[in-house]
Amino acid sequence: MDIQAMIPPALAAVQNYILNHDSKEASLLSDLLDPVPGALPPTEQNFGSLAQGPARRAEKSCANAFWDQVAQEMWESYQSIMAEREELTFEE
Repeated sequence: MDIQAMIPPALAAVQNYILNHDSKEASLLSDLLDPVPGALPPTEQNFGSLAQGPARRAEKSCANAFWDQVAQEMWESYQSIMAEREELTFEE
């Protein structure tokens, strides 16, 4: 975790370096930077806030359904890759 905690500041430092020393790269990012930080209405800024107390049943159900969907898609992708590899083995 100690190393992971250093990644965001390191990436910010890299971005600052690029913005200071590479004008071409900086011009590409100009549309991504917020020209007026903090000017968004509070409802649009309110992301990532913590809820009070543990997750409710509906939230857990939604998260579990999403988890199952992702797992199913990963399994299907894995099966497809394994089938392709098997076909390649038989063709050789």
